[in-house]
Amino acid sequence: MNFNVRLRQLRQKNNLTQGELAKILGLKPTAISNYESERNEPSFDKLIALSKYFDVSCDYLLGITDSYLPVGGEVLDKDIVEFFDLYQQLSKANVEEIKSFAKYLLFKQETM
Repeated sequence: MNFNVRLRQLRQKNNLTQGELAKILGLKPTAISNYESERNEPSFDKLIALSKYFDVSCDYLLGITDSYLPVGGEVLDKDIVEFFDLYQQLSKANVEEIKSFAKYLLFKQETM
């Protein structure tokens, strides 16, 4: 997945407009639009700022890894990476629903 797609997903997941994100990062209002349409690329400083703001690794933003979270050198299982990829695309309401379902599955597992 490309940088522009990952940026759009993270921005939308956080319910931010392009202008709001640009303001947070101290950029011109059109900067995020230009990143998402692949007209421009962020500087290293802005890439790091995006990484810190969304709490993801630069490698994730750049599409080098599918691991959403910085994981201190650990290699994540392929299923976990796939789950994180799906999870990060969910709305906040659906995140809460999946958490409730996971708790139900754990309860069910423990009582069997």
